[in-house]
Amino acid sequence: MKDLVYPAVVYKDQNGDGFTIGIHDLGIFTDGATVVDAYIEAKKYLCAMVDCAIKFDCDINAPSDFDEVWNDNHKGKKKNIVLLIDALAS
Repeated sequence: MKDLVYPAVVYKDQNGDGFTIGIHDLGIFTDGATVVDAYIEAKKYLCAMVDCAIKFDCDINAPSDFDEVWNDNHKGKKKNIVLLIDALAS
């Protein structure tokens, strides 16, 4: 299987007490008190989704191009962090 590395967008919660990470290619959204907590949860969900897709021989969306996601999130006033999350077991 080819390595799957997905761009993930980090959003600061509007009330300022946490972060949400979205892997838009797969519709995965999760949150945490810190960016690290949110990243760990997003990676768990991503790995579980990929494992299930492999187990049940299902197609899974290919990762978007990082540069495109970065550029989309840095237009105008948007300045969201964009990370890469791999689907390898942690």
